[in-house]
Formats: sequence, structure tokens, C-alpha cells
Amino acid sequence: MKSYSPFCLCSRRNQIQQSTSDFQAHEQQLNFNLSDHNIQRLQVDGDGNCLFYALAEGLLREMKKDPYNFGSYLQSFGVSIQSSLVSFAKTLRQICVTQWKLNEHYYSQFVDMQHISFAKEMKKFSKTGVSDSILGDIVPLTISNIFNVRITIFTSLSNMPRIDIKPENSTSSLACRRVIYLAYNQYGAGHYDAAYPRL
Repeated sequence: MKSYSPFCLCSRRNQIQQSTSDFQAHEQQLNFNLSDHNIQRLQVDGDGNCLFYALAEGLLREMKKDPYNFGSYLQSFGVSIQSSLVSFAKTLRQICVTQWKLNEHYYSQFVDMQHISFAKEMKKFSKTGVSDSILGDIVPLTISNIFNVRITIFTSLSNMPRIDIKPENSTSSLACRRVIYLAYNQYGAGHYDAAYPRL
């Protein structure tokens, strides 16, 4: 199994004691980490699809900046600037599952195959609203690889305020210009919001 430590904290069930003060502490730290990098948060629904909503928001922003090149490229995957956020998120989930099936050898290296069946996790994760799968941890890398974008995740941790994800096999300088920002509160089961630089 290949170690890819940034994903250890994303969308996995945590053993954090459930209390209001813990939630508030995570919110405060996340807000500090965002503010420290001049990033603001755009809240999305927490219905088990938040990671995909947040990614869709970021990709839509990039499509609007470059509708002819990047927008056209994303349209080849069945999404457009006119797509609803829910529709875009559903499509992103299915794109990830398809990518994992096509490249199981590559993506399974990030999963402890001795304790988890990659095929069962893919089937489970293909359902809308499922967020409690270990495969949620590799969604940012998968999206980064597919769309050739960097993804920066701002966390609610003081010792790891930011995680930068780059496409594994990028040969294009365009990947360095396109960045999708996410805000991740690790409290409990975790929650993602979209984020973007303040103007």
C-alpha cells in the first residue's frame, strides 16, 4: 500500500469526542487557517455529497474563467456551466468511480487492501450521499488527476492547516494556474465547503 498521508484526515470517520466545544474549536481553527491565507468559505449542504458540491463549485469557477478551453474540456465529461450543482456533483462522483475502475491498480495502492475490498468500496461509494467510505480520501487526488488541476484543502487542524494536491502525471503548465480550494472541518464525520481567494 502506497502511503499518501494527506488523505488520512479527509472524509473518514474520526474518533473525535462529539461535543459542541469540539465543533467550535474546529470551526475557529478552520476560519483562522482560511483567514491566514486570505481565503473565504462558501458553505455547501452537508448531505453526504459535500465534497462533490465543494469540488463542483471550484470547477464551475474555473470553467467561468476559461469557458473555451477548460469549459470545453469539462463538457466532454458531461458537465457544463449551466449544470446544477447537484447534477454536477453526481456526475463528479460517477467520474471518480469510473476512474477507479479503469485505474484500480493505481488507486488501490492508497487503500489498505488487507482490511478493505476496493471493489465493494467502489460499489458503496457510487451511491449518492455516501461519504463514510475510505475512498473519499482519494477523491481530491482523483479529481486533480482527471482535470489536471491543483487542489488546496484548508483544514481545521493547527498542525496541518493546508494540504496541496497536484496531478500525479501532469505535463501541462495549465495545471499550475488552475487551483480548486476546499475548506475541511474534520470534526466528527467531517464536512467540506467550497473556498476561494478573497478579492
